[in-house]
Formats: sequence, structure tokens, C-alpha cells
Amino acid sequence: MKTIIVTGANSGLGIWTTKYLLDLGYRVIMACRDIKKTQKAINGFPEFDKRKEFIIRKLDLADFESIRNFVDNLSDIKDIYGIDCNAGISYEGPFRYTKNGIEETFGTNYLGHFMLTNLLLEKYNLERIVIVSSELHNPKNKSPFAKAVFKPVKELAYPKVDVNSTLQKQTQSFYATSKLCMVLFAYELDRKLNNKGLAFKAMVNAINPGLMLTTNLGRKYTFGENLYRKSLDFIFKFIGLGDSPKDAAKAVVSLIDSVNTSGKYYDKDKAVQSSTDSYDEQKAKALWEGSEAIIGAKFLAT
Repeated sequence: MKTIIVTGANSGLGIWTTKYLLDLGYRVIMACRDIKKTQKAINGFPEFDKRKEFIIRKLDLADFESIRNFVDNLSDIKDIYGIDCNAGISYEGPFRYTKNGIEETFGTNYLGHFMLTNLLLEKYNLERIVIVSSELHNPKNKSPFAKAVFKPVKELAYPKVDVNSTLQKQTQSFYATSKLCMVLFAYELDRKLNNKGLAFKAMVNAINPGLMLTTNLGRKYTFGENLYRKSLDFIFKFIGLGDSPKDAAKAVVSLIDSVNTSGKYYDKDKAVQSSTDSYDEQKAKALWEGSEAIIGAKFLAT
């Protein structure tokens, strides 16, 4: 039985992805911040077959120590076939930070997954790596959200308030930029794994699963902010930009179960071109090396 790790597996896209993987006969490690909330989510999700083989493990992607502990505590798992880097957060208002003092969106959505994936590759032959991004990574997207802006890694990790912009626009840009970083990471990881000449074939792909504003992505939002997101979700669905986790998860699962490409960006179930910035190898290299510097470790060095 093949084992897949799904981060943020207790709501929205993550729990639907877990359900479909279990139905296909995979064992799933549900990597989540709160084990009790995850169990409660499972109990409240009638489509989830609790007879299937799944494991709940604690993982906080906003905490380097938690990431290391998660990997260390997998010693009872002999083989891991793949990982779905799904978890993500967004917020509006004053800047928020991880336990390591890094801006929370960049630290959770991108840097935590960067660290987790590389630590796992030191122990396991991951053959399927799925990086969940968003069409918001592309500044040419049609949404009214603030655009992705790639900057030096230290500026992404430790941003300063821009007095010429609103906090809403800045935090929206943090989210979009974190998703650009995920695509840059996917392509650079694919290149590095190919250059290593590994005995196993690792397939790394990024995906835009669609826009789902009412998932647990905004778990830290106030009541008013969540009401605003629900209204946006209705508008986006009305104009054809909104998607449901139930449907989107099928495309994510296909990248683990049936797709045999690597180094690609998928818009749901179709391989498409990602943004111009995402193909910039110098940006990808700078992002990788800057991330290593923050974490204090080298990964996949040649």
C-alpha cells in the first residue's frame, strides 16, 4: 500500500483529496495543526470512510521545530510514496508572523512546505510531489486581488509596511506571491532532482485547483471578513472563477495517481503555461538559496 502525506488535510480541498486517495487504496497521513479538530472534521464529513487506512499526525508549517518533529516521528513509516503540499493560509489586517518570526503567509504556504519536502527527501524516495498553487500567482489573472510581486527572500520573509498601500492589498499580495514561490519551488525542485541522477523517478508538478474562498484558507478571519469572503465566493462562481473543493480535489489526486509528467503547471486537469516570472531560473535559484539561509540548512546540494 502506497503512503501519501496530505498537509492541511482536515478541511476543504485537503479533506476531499484525502477521501479520494483513500478510496483509491492509498494510505494517507493527514498532517494537520490540531489533531482533535481533524478528528472532529472527519466525524462531521459523512463521505469519509473511517474504515480506510489513515493516520493523523501533528504538523504546524509555521514552526520549524514542529516540521522537524513531524519528520522525525515518521520513523514507524518505512516508505512514503508522495506528498500533497496543500495547506495554506491567508489573512487581512496587521502583519502576522510564524513562531520563527517570518511573515505568516510566506512562512506557512511556501517556506514550511519547502523545508518539509526537503527533509522528507533526505529519508524517503518521494515519487510524487504535488505543489498546490493558485492562478493568483500570475499577475495577469482576472481577479481583483492584489498581484504577486517577487522580491529578495529577506523582503518576503520580513516585509515592512508600505505606507503608500493598504494592509488589505499588502496581505493579498503576500498570498499571491507565496503561490508564485510555490511554482518557482516546483520547477527548481524538478531541476535539482533530475540533476541528482536518482535511482527513482520523482514527479513534481504544481497545480491551480481553482478559487475556493470559503474553505479553511481563511481560518483566522473575523466574522465580518468571512462574510466578505463568502460574498466574493458567490460573485466569482457567478462569473465562472469559483470552484468547489469536491471537484478540484479530483485533479489534485490525478497528479498522484495517474499523471506521468514532471515540472509542469496544471490548471485543474490540464497542463498549461504558468506566469512569466515562474520560469525565471535566477529567481528560483535565489528563492531556494535564500530559503536555505533562513532555515540554516542545505538541501539537494550538488
